Amino acid sequence: MNSISGVIKKGSKSAVMEARGESDTLKLWESHREQATLWRTIALFQFISFPLLVLFSFYVYSTRSITLHVPPKPLPGHYSANEIPDSEFISNATNFVNLIASFQPKVARKQYEAATEQLMEPALSQFQEEMVALELRAIESTQRTQLFFVDPSKTKVTYGTREATVTLEGEKVKFISGRRIPSTAARYQITMTTIPHHSLNQYGIIITRVAVEDLGEIK
Repeated sequence: MNSISGVIKKGSKSAVMEARGESDTLKLWESHREQATLWRTIALFQFISFPLLVLFSFYVYSTRSITLHVPPKPLPGHYSANEIPDSEFISNATNFVNLIASFQPKVARKQYEAATEQLMEPALSQFQEEMVALELRAIESTQRTQLFFVDPSKTKVTYGTREATVTLEGEKVKFISGRRIPSTAARYQITMTTIPHHSLNQYGIIITRVAVEDLGEIK
């Protein structure tokens, strides 16, 4: 009897262990079901998308086109206007405008003389007649101090056949004999071309025209 009851107990224990094992396996499967579904979805997507990707690659390869942009050949020692970055023209125009629009009466003449070195005809003659002979005389007689603040958002560069024009707009702040007078807005248009460059003028930029426009009092 004892042996029979022992066999029955062992059998019942084995059945319980088997049931627990099946239960643990089922729980493990349940916990990984979502992950398995995700991997199946990814595998199915790859199976469908790979042939489409291959076909698209062949299509792109068969319809490709190559475009080469070859810049114009520069003349010996000479750059054309469209070979020079906008920043260089803006820098030259800004430096010139700062010489003639931001000054103190004691140094205005030196600045105007330095500005003439950046000009060539017809701008040189016009500048000497209008700016040096008239404007500079008025600056020195009234003891006018002036500052010109450029508005960068309104700066632009336009190109012609052999030239570039930089437009600078901003505010003129003026003081006459130490007393501030109402500020005015102004627009400077500096037209430049290129000549053979050298060590003192890296790109050979020279100014051929200067236009100044008074835009009125700033309120």
